[in-house]
Amino acid sequence: MTSNPEIHRNLDEIYSDQEALSFFNKLVFSLCLQLIAVAKRESGELTAEEADRMYKKPSEKILLEPYGISYLQYQALKDGKGTAPTMMTFKRAVERNGYDFDKLYYSEELINMALDKLRDIRTHNQTLNAMKANLAKS
Repeated sequence: MTSNPEIHRNLDEIYSDQEALSFFNKLVFSLCLQLIAVAKRESGELTAEEADRMYKKPSEKILLEPYGISYLQYQALKDGKGTAPTMMTFKRAVERNGYDFDKLYYSEELINMALDKLRDIRTHNQTLNAMKANLAKS
């Protein structure tokens, strides 16, 4: 967890736009799933080939079902529609594999990527609004 006010302001800004929030959630949860694959490789639960495949295209069934999280529950988390028990189970799964979920969630790099996406969304929307205004004048 962080008490850094700038990070919280940035997250508030991301949370103000559903598309940016969805992008951020996908970044965080996808990275966590990839890190679980890495941890499974390091612990010998996956071969190097399996881990490489899981890193590129993770299998929620293989990586999350042992912790009680289904594919649909994982997708709901990525979509920002998961339940608190599923979220806590996911967080514990990440932490059981040696990673700090909060550190990932409050990562400035991931937050900055989502802020860049938010700027792109806003620029795109402004461009569309300007085009609409110009077309309405014609």
